[in-house]
Amino acid sequence: MIYYKTKPEDDPYYDLWHSPEWLFPFDNKEKLVFPKILTVEPVNICQNTCIYCNMRLMDRETGFMSMDVMEKIVNEAAEYNASIRFGGFGEPLIHKDIVDFVRLCKEKKIRTTIFTNATLLDESKMKAFCEYGLDEIRFSSSGLTASVHNEVRRKSDWKKDFHDKVIMAARIRKEMNCAQPYLSIFPAVFDYDADDFKLNVDQYVKALLIYADKIDIDLIDLSRVRYLDDIKQYYPKTTIREIYKPCVTLYHKMLVHWNGDVFACDVAYNHNEEYYCGNLNDNGVTIYGMYHSPKVNQLRELTQALHHKDLPLCRDCYQTTYKYEDLKKNY
Repeated sequence: MIYYKTKPEDDPYYDLWHSPEWLFPFDNKEKLVFPKILTVEPVNICQNTCIYCNMRLMDRETGFMSMDVMEKIVNEAAEYNASIRFGGFGEPLIHKDIVDFVRLCKEKKIRTTIFTNATLLDESKMKAFCEYGLDEIRFSSSGLTASVHNEVRRKSDWKKDFHDKVIMAARIRKEMNCAQPYLSIFPAVFDYDADDFKLNVDQYVKALLIYADKIDIDLIDLSRVRYLDDIKQYYPKTTIREIYKPCVTLYHKMLVHWNGDVFACDVAYNHNEEYYCGNLNDNGVTIYGMYHSPKVNQLRELTQALHHKDLPLCRDCYQTTYKYEDLKKNY
C-alpha cells in the first residue's frame, strides 16, 4: 500500500521496479548477470528489539564492517550498476564510518539507500547525506499510532526516534536546497482490514506526507519468530498469505554480512550454510562469481520448484516471494 507526495517516477528506484528483469526475472535470466541490489550490513547491532525482527534469532558474533570490505563491495557494484542498500541485521547508523561508506558509494555513482530506525540520525549526518547525494533514507516504523509503534518496536519512542527525525530530515534537506535523499517511510501493520488501520491510515498519511516523499505500508511477518513465547499473542493478528511462490530474491539480491560473508538470500540472519557463498576477504572471491555459482543456481531451481520446506530459511518465508503469476496478468 503505497502513497506518494508527487509522482511515482520521482522514486529513485522507479526504473528498477519497472524493469523487465525485476518484474519477470524468470523470463529474463540471460540479462541478470549480477544482483540488482546488494544488501550491505555495516553492523549487526541494533538499539531496538522489534517483535518481528530476525535478529531475535541471531547467535553469530557481532562486529563492524571494515573499510576494505566496503571498498570491494563498492567496486563490484559500480562495475555492474548494482544498487547498495545499507541494512541487513543491525542499525547502519551505529557504524562510525557510515557517512564515509555513503561517500564511497556516491563517488562511484551507485544508487544508495539507508534503512534506519532513525534513533541516531542527527543534523550532522543528515547534512552529510545531502552533501554526498545519498539517494534514499528509509525510515522504519511500526503501526500507525505511537502506542502500537512503542509496543511493537521495543526500546523505540515514536515521537523522539521516528516522527521528529522525519521532520528534521525534511527541514535539513530544504535548508540545503537538495532534492535528495528521497525520504521514504516504511511502517509495518498487522492487518489492512482492521478497524484501527482504517480509522488511522488517512490521518497518518496526510500528516507525514507533508515531510516524506513516500509512505509504503507493509504487513508484519511473524512467520519466522512465531515460536518465541512472547510472540504467540501477536501471531493470530498477522494476515500475511502463507503461500509458497517462486522466489525472485535469489535473482535480484545478495547479502553481505559485516565480516564479508556473502549469502544468496538476504534474510540470512545467522551463518546459514545452505545459503553461504563465500567471503570477500578471501583471495579471488567476487560477488559475480558467487552469483553464478552452482550452489546459488541449485537454490534457484529448488525454490522455483517450490521445495521451500527442504530449506531452513525458505520454509518460513513468504514475505520475500513475489506474486509472479499475478504480475504476469497485468503486463
